[in-house]
Amino acid sequence: MKLIIKNIRCPFLAQETPVINRVLREKGIFPLSPPVICKKSIDARKKPDIYFVYTVIARVEQYQGYDPNVSVYQEDDYPASLPRGTSPAGYRPVVVGFGPCGMFCALLLARKGYHPLVIEQGEDVDKRKKSVETYFSGGALHPHSNVGFGEGGAGAFSDGKLITRINENRASFVLSQLVSHGAPPDILTSARPHIGTDLLIQVVKNIREEIIALGGEIYFETKLLSLTSAVDGWRLGLGNGDTLASDGVFLAIGHSAHDTYRHLFEKGFSMVGKDFSVGMRIEHLQVDVDISLYGNALLLPGGAERLPKGEYSVSYRKGNRGVYSFCMCPGGVVVPASCHERAYVTNGMSYHKRNGINANAAIAVSVLKDEYGSSPLQALAYQEHMEKAAFALGGGVAPCQTLGDFLQGKTGSSFQTIRPTSPRGFVYGDLTTGFTSAQLSLFRKGFSKFKQQYSFFSNLSAPLTGYETKTSSPLRILRGEDYIALGQKGIYPCGEGAGYAGGITSAAVDGLREAESYMAVRAPCNKI
Repeated sequence: MKLIIKNIRCPFLAQETPVINRVLREKGIFPLSPPVICKKSIDARKKPDIYFVYTVIARVEQYQGYDPNVSVYQEDDYPASLPRGTSPAGYRPVVVGFGPCGMFCALLLARKGYHPLVIEQGEDVDKRKKSVETYFSGGALHPHSNVGFGEGGAGAFSDGKLITRINENRASFVLSQLVSHGAPPDILTSARPHIGTDLLIQVVKNIREEIIALGGEIYFETKLLSLTSAVDGWRLGLGNGDTLASDGVFLAIGHSAHDTYRHLFEKGFSMVGKDFSVGMRIEHLQVDVDISLYGNALLLPGGAERLPKGEYSVSYRKGNRGVYSFCMCPGGVVVPASCHERAYVTNGMSYHKRNGINANAAIAVSVLKDEYGSSPLQALAYQEHMEKAAFALGGGVAPCQTLGDFLQGKTGSSFQTIRPTSPRGFVYGDLTTGFTSAQLSLFRKGFSKFKQQYSFFSNLSAPLTGYETKTSSPLRILRGEDYIALGQKGIYPCGEGAGYAGGITSAAVDGLREAESYMAVRAPCNKI
C-alpha cells in the first residue's frame, strides 16, 4: 500500500532526507523504498526560523497508526479510464487556438486517435519569438503574432506560472505532461510552480511535435474569420481563403481575440459580460522583497542560496469590490503585451532563474458589470478604451508614474533606485486618468494596507506602468453541462477566452474537459 504523509517540517538549512526519514519513523512508517516528495512549500512566518514543508508518498507493507497527516494514497489512471463514444464523427475535430487550452485539448484528442486539426492565427513559437523580440526592441507590432497570439498562447511570454486552486487529477496530469515534454521536474513538487519563458518555449514545441506524430495537423498563421452553420456541422472560413468542415469545433481562442468574440455575438452565440479587473504593474527591487519575506535568514551561511526568490500576494476588499496583486513575477521584467494597433497593454515576464534586479506584479482593481453597461460588447469596449488610453499616454512605449504621484494625483516626480524595465522604454504620464474616482479611492486604500504588510510598498518612487487589462476575459461564452455552447451543436467554447479559466493550468484543464466531453459521445472519424 501507499501512504501520503503531509506537513513534514524541515529547517530550511537542514538536509531534507534525514529529517523526512526521522519523521516517518516517529509516525511508525517504515517505507519499503525511498519516499517520494510530491509537494514542497515554505513557511517563513516566523523568520529567521524558516521551514520547508513537505508532503511525501511512501510505499509500506502496512500501517496501523492514526495520524491526521497520514492517509492512504489513492492512485489515479487518468486519462486511461475515460469513456469513449460509439458514434463516429463525420469530420475530424478542429481546435481553434494553440495556447494551453488548445494544446492540451489537441494532445488528448491525438492520444485517443481522433487526429485533430489545429488552426492558430499566430506564428510557430520560434518565428513568434522573433516577432516579439522585434516589437520589444522598438519595431512594429505583428497584429497576429505577439505576446497575446501565437503558439503557446499568452502564457508563453509570461512567468510560466502554474499555480492553480484546482486540486484534481487533470491538474496533476497537466504538470506531469509538461515535465515529460521538457519542463523542470520541480514543478511537480513546488507549491508555487513556474517554468519561465525561456524553458516554456521548448516545452510547447515538444507538445506540438507529439500531436503531429500521432496524426494531428497544426496550421500556423491561419486565422478563423467565420463560423457558418451547415446541415452536417460547421464551415470554418479561414484567412487564407480555405474552408474547413467539422462537427466538433473547440474554441480555445484566448482572451484577446476581440474580433472573434464579435463574430460569435453576431452569429447569435449566448454570451454575457462579467466582472473583471484592470490595473497597473508595480516594480520593486527583488532584494527588498526577499528581505521583507526572509529577514536575517538571508544572512545565515547558505541562506540566500537555499531560499527561493521572494514572492508576495496582497489584497484589499471593500464590499463587492477589491484591489489585489496578480501574476507576481520575481526577478522579472515588465513587458509590452499589445495585440492590437494603437493600443498598449502591459504584462509581467520572467525567465526560469528569475535573476532580474526587479520584481513586478499587477495591482488590479475590480470592474463591475454596471460600470460598463453589462453587455459583452460593452465589456470589450471598456478594455479597448483603456488600452487606447495607455497608447495615447505613452505613444507606443510604457506610460509610467511613481507610486507617490499616482496616490497624490500629481505628476513630475522621477524614478530613483528602481528603474522601469519595459524593453521599449518609457515616458512619464498620469495613470490616474484611466480610472474612475471609485477605483482610485480603492487603489489608495489598498496601497495603504499593502505597506503595512510589506515595507517595500512604502517606497513612493516605485514605478507603476499602465495599463494591465488582461487579468481575465471580460465575458463568458455560455455552455451547458455537456460543455457545448448553449443553443449550438458541436461548438465547444473553452479556456480563458471563453471565461472558464484564469491561467495556464486551469486553461489546460478546461481543454481536457472539453475533449473528454466530445470523446464521450463521438468515436474517431472514419474519413482521415
